[in-house]
Amino acid sequence: MVAHLLRLKLHLLRNGLRRSVAAIVGMVVGVLYGGGFVLVGLAALISLRAQGDLHLARSAVVIAGAGLVAAWALLPILLFGVDPTLDPTRFATFAVRERTLAVGLVLTALVGLPGVATTLLVLGSVVAGSRSVPSTLAALVGGLLGLLTCVLLSRIGTAAASAVLATRRGRDVAGIGGLLLFVSLGPVLAGLTGGGLNRATVDRLAEVLAWTPLGWAWAPAGDLALGDWGGGLLRLALAAALCLALLMVWERLLVAVLRNPRSASAGGGTVGGGLGLFARMPGTPMGAIAARAGTYWIRDPRFNVPAVMTILLPAGLLIPGVGSDSELALLAMPLASAYLIGWGQHNDVGYDSTAFWMHVASGVDGVSDRLGRLFPSGLMALVCVPLYAVLGPVFGAPWRLLPATFGVGCALALNGFAVACVTSAVKQYAVPAPGENPFTSRPGSAGVTLGVQAVCGAAVFTLSIPALVLGVLAYLGWEWAAWTALVVGPALGVVALVIGTRMGADLFRRRQAILLQDLVSMR
Repeated sequence: MVAHLLRLKLHLLRNGLRRSVAAIVGMVVGVLYGGGFVLVGLAALISLRAQGDLHLARSAVVIAGAGLVAAWALLPILLFGVDPTLDPTRFATFAVRERTLAVGLVLTALVGLPGVATTLLVLGSVVAGSRSVPSTLAALVGGLLGLLTCVLLSRIGTAAASAVLATRRGRDVAGIGGLLLFVSLGPVLAGLTGGGLNRATVDRLAEVLAWTPLGWAWAPAGDLALGDWGGGLLRLALAAALCLALLMVWERLLVAVLRNPRSASAGGGTVGGGLGLFARMPGTPMGAIAARAGTYWIRDPRFNVPAVMTILLPAGLLIPGVGSDSELALLAMPLASAYLIGWGQHNDVGYDSTAFWMHVASGVDGVSDRLGRLFPSGLMALVCVPLYAVLGPVFGAPWRLLPATFGVGCALALNGFAVACVTSAVKQYAVPAPGENPFTSRPGSAGVTLGVQAVCGAAVFTLSIPALVLGVLAYLGWEWAAWTALVVGPALGVVALVIGTRMGADLFRRRQAILLQDLVSMR
């Protein structure tokens, strides 16, 4: 059965590439983009084997391995998602042994670019730890346990997050938890680094991680090479016990899903009584689209989870800003917030899925569609950009730079909206469909996603260059540049938004049928 699931995953991946040229291009882009990072990582690990500092090699492998485990646990939730072909709800009607299915789904998670890249890096860690026969065996066993830990944490994390976010209270708890994580991250990092990053700090951080679940699997090879057999074998046993415990948790979650399958959107909250936002917005095409977009952002986890992340992520700059007295970090908060809010709209049509047919059938004009979709993110920008611009000086940034940071932030947000008006009418990439697990991603779509996001990000940055230059001049001491940025940034942003809206409206009018066809083909 496990072999059958692996063949099925390979067939699905192959068929996805055959069906879409964009998927092939995306796969190539993903290989080239991610392959460079993998090659750099492999070169670093091999170089550790060539030098004789065993303590440095152990510290580097432990820190890198802990980061790899953390990435598998968090990135599927925060950024990329997991392959929906591995969604346990798809197997609810099949008479398959639950334990066999649990093992099969874990192994099939390695079929794909992330799995291949991680496997290569694990092999590199084996090379780095191959100082003797015992250390080589420990590196091999630890690498396998670390790889299994990565996949299991990814599956458990996305399954648990999907269940939590299925209810309004769960989303509130998740938002509060994210805020507490940001608040506690600063003191933890400060305690580990001791105010600076040097060899002693690296060794201390590795030693701490080696006694946590993140580092149990990666430390034994270095321990045995250094002669610490007791510590190495103990950590290896802990890593094996962790994998066994995670496998049992994953099996329990899988059993719960298979015996009681439910929609990921079940339990969603309501938006007040009656028609909600539709009763409060103007009775115009733009008002209707704005109400629909606002309702999505309130009720749909595919929107409100990224919205919470967008609001909280710039606050992470308070850590270096307050802990290390970094003025640049404090000044960058409104800029990061504005960029994320504006840029985040570039694939808005993709989230409509096949429901986009209503926009096509109703004959809505392009301007109403383009501007109506910006309503929720526009409200977010009105609150977050001024708030972060003021928080910077409150926590130590110069007050004289407040006009500059606010002006540049306005430029980034408005230019992001302008780019989004155009790109969302040109090309969409696959996203979770309504009602699906919000942490899924389509097979072969990583390259297309990265390509579109890179183009949109470069366009926003290019349009914002005049305001950014003024901001830099203001930071260097040119007082007139700060007030000029306050005027030029919003003015150029408004011009870009007007032009982008008109271009996007024209593209929307001419490409409606093509957009709908693309969205249908992504299902």
